[in-house]
Formats: sequence, structure tokens, C-alpha cells
Amino acid sequence: MDFSLGISEIVACVVLISSSVIGNTLLIYCTRRCISEHLRTSFMFIFSLAYVHLINSLVVDVLKIVYASGVGLDSAGCKTFTFTTASTSTLAIWFTLYIAWLYCFKLCRIVHPPVEATSTNHRKFHLVLVFVLWVAALGVCSPLLIYTGRTGLLKKENETCQQFSRLIYAECKTEYKNYHTEIFYGKIFLVAIDLLPLLVMLPVGFRIIYLLWEHKKATYGGIWIGDDAAETEVLRACKLVLLLIFLIISFWTSYFVLFYCLKNFKSYCFAPPILTVLSSGYSAVSPYLLILINYKVQVKMRCFFCKGEKKPVSLATVSPVDVSPYA
Repeated sequence: MDFSLGISEIVACVVLISSSVIGNTLLIYCTRRCISEHLRTSFMFIFSLAYVHLINSLVVDVLKIVYASGVGLDSAGCKTFTFTTASTSTLAIWFTLYIAWLYCFKLCRIVHPPVEATSTNHRKFHLVLVFVLWVAALGVCSPLLIYTGRTGLLKKENETCQQFSRLIYAECKTEYKNYHTEIFYGKIFLVAIDLLPLLVMLPVGFRIIYLLWEHKKATYGGIWIGDDAAETEVLRACKLVLLLIFLIISFWTSYFVLFYCLKNFKSYCFAPPILTVLSSGYSAVSPYLLILINYKVQVKMRCFFCKGEKKPVSLATVSPVDVSPYA
């Protein structure tokens, strides 16, 4: 493969890897510093999502750089590339959906407070659920390790730019044993496990918008009162979750349409970098939004970049409570 033809894809991968590694490493570091006694439920899924993004960047994008540099992938490399791409994409969708549902539930309790206090100690259940999601995603994508291999296409000297740009997808090709396996597993099941959670995200997002509108219209008996720190954090987190939902649905839908629906798109020179941005863009952008979800994480981030301050910031004294206009 001509190295000049892969420069654009290499540049895109390097930028995405740098953004993802820096953002997710900071997210994991600052979130861990906020853990005092118990691991919060939201932190479990934030950790999991950050690790999924790191795996995607350090495996999938690095293999793309290797291939774009002119080094061919063997059968093991193709299996690793295809399996990691599918499993990390599925896990990112599942964990994002659960984070969205979790903050939608928290917002619902703020707008419609329950009559009786309910137990909130479900950490063991959520920890088991995180483990189950990891195992389920790896299990449903494991058949790709069997069916994926290197096609061994010969590269002729007179191949055009269009032919070179699509070889990474043509060389690592998934070939099923029979027609029924290809239809039910390759084209229905693998798409459904990603598409159904994305469709569920839409009503969750609309529910969050409706609850935010209800909270804004609340009058509290005609008297203005400020929100406490916990309530303000949930409101801000829900707004960021809406942006996460928009990003992951946009990236996945655009990638699916270009890769699976437009058959001739992969034959163009600009196809590899565009598909790379769409497949790994969420891993590079989402950690910076997740950092803003929790207020204590933001404080730790400021302390991380401002170590020279004489007076340390206290998490107990800092509170984003609004000031009453009647004060």
C-alpha cells in the first residue's frame, strides 16, 4: 500500500488517539480521587465507559495506523481488529444508555420527590450489572473471532487510489459458513444489539427534556429558592447527557449509513479518515463531557492543573448554590 495514500487516515488516528488517551486518563484519575468511602453508581459506568474508549483507541486505531503505514495485517490482526471494533462499540452504547437512564431517574426524583424514602444502596447490583454487560458484549461478539480472517487479496501495481483506500475493509473480511448465519447473526443480530439501545435512548432523552422543562416551570409557591449542590449537579449532568446521546446516535447512524448502505463509499480516497472519525470520534470527545458531569471531578481537575495554589480547594465548602435575587 502506498504510504502517501494513508497519511490522512494516520493523521486522523493520531489526533483521535491523543484526544482519547488524554481525556479518558484524566477522567479515570480525577474520578478515582473523588471516591472517599463508597463507589458511586454513576462512577462505575463512567469508569467502564472510559476503559472501553481506551481499548478502542489503543487497539483499533493503532491497528489502523499500522495498516495505513503499509504493513499488512495477518489473520490474528484481522480477528483482533474486527472483534475489538464490534465489542467496544457495543459496550460504549450500552454504558451510555445506562448513564442516561441513571440520571433520568435522579432527575425524576428531584422533579417528583417520592412520598417515602427508598433505599439507594444498590451498589452491588450495579457492580454485578457492569460485569454482566462486559461478559455479554464479549460473548455476543466472540463468533467474529471464528468467522473473520484475511482474504489475502493481491495488490497490483496499477491499483488506483479508490482500490487502495478500501483494502483495510476488504482484507479483514468476515465470511460466514452459511447464508442463514450471515443473515441472522451478521446482518440482524449484530445490528440489533446496537440499534435497539440507541432507539431506547431517544425516549430517555425526550423524558429528560420534559423533566427539565417541568423543573424550570416549577414555582415553589411563588417564592424563589436556590437549588442545593446535589440538585444543581443532577441538572447539569442531565444536560450533558443529552449531548452525549446526540453525539453517539449521530456518530453511529452516520457510520452505519456510509459503511453498510452506500456500497461505493468505501472505494473513495477520503473514505478511511471519515469512517475513522465516525467510529472513534465518540471515544475522543465524550470523556471531556463526562468530566463536567460531577462537580467534585471538576474541582479535582482544577487542583490537578493548579497545584501551585497556596490555599487548597475544599470539596466540603465549595457549593454551586445559586444566590437568591431577593438577598
